Amino acid sequence: MLYQFLSEQFSEVIDKDKHTLLWSGCGEVRKMCLDEQNVVVKFSYVPKQLVHRHIQQSDFALSRKRTSYKIELTFYQWFHTNPKAGCQIPELIFSSQKNNATCLVLADFSYQGFVQHTDVSMQQHHAILSWLARFHSQFINQSEQIGWQQGGYWHLATRPDEWQRMHHHGLKTQAQYIDDLVTHCPYRCVIHGDAKVANFALDNHLNVIGYDFQYVGGGVGVQDVMLYFTSVFDETSLFNHADRLLEYYLKQLNAHLRINHSTDYVINVINSWRALWPVVWADFHRFLLGWKPDHVKINQYMLEHTNATLAQNRG
Repeated sequence: MLYQFLSEQFSEVIDKDKHTLLWSGCGEVRKMCLDEQNVVVKFSYVPKQLVHRHIQQSDFALSRKRTSYKIELTFYQWFHTNPKAGCQIPELIFSSQKNNATCLVLADFSYQGFVQHTDVSMQQHHAILSWLARFHSQFINQSEQIGWQQGGYWHLATRPDEWQRMHHHGLKTQAQYIDDLVTHCPYRCVIHGDAKVANFALDNHLNVIGYDFQYVGGGVGVQDVMLYFTSVFDETSLFNHADRLLEYYLKQLNAHLRINHSTDYVINVINSWRALWPVVWADFHRFLLGWKPDHVKINQYMLEHTNATLAQNRG
């Protein structure tokens, strides 16, 4: 099926035999050469039933996954015609969608010197947080225009199955209260939605490229920052670095927002999102308890923010 998609646009198709499977067998990512262009092809096709070791997929979950690939394709198409300065993403070469299958052909950024990193230096953390700050600032007040109405893959409305599976816990009974604090924030932007370290690459000059936009949509910027931290820091590192790096992100956000917004407005955004920092951790904690309650990401740093959020409602 992939080659049927590609034959619509390209006359020469060379497979480099380097590919990875998408989540739960939903397709693949291949490095290819198409009409002498080095590209990465992301082809998705969600089967009628997903097989996952932690959960049994419902029709709701299957629909969410199918929609995520369509959202991503639409975002790349939109960004291609509305590029945002300072927020580099892979160049869109070709895209196509038929029924439940999507095909994205993107320029292979490795030929531009961008490399994925798992061992990330403090300078690289700063660079990725700066990319997020620019992205959020340039999409402030546009949360209804791009992607999901609520971005991210863990928010309450998109995880009813996981909420039902939760054992009795304050997070279960207060899940709606926590969700409301995030979704009703008056200062919303477009978030990446899956801002883990694996979805960024850097070159030798600390330029950053972001990709994998299946869950792009409305939200608050600290949701992306929180998820990024869960992908790079263990408990000890969170206590050592998270709060200081949060302030670095907010400082960058402040600088970018001031280009187009008043001082009072920027202060309100910063204060609002800083106040939501413990809340977004509690919200992600609620998702993990329903998805994989023994997940390694559940640690004392997360628990302290959860407890502070629950106490705020009780108080």
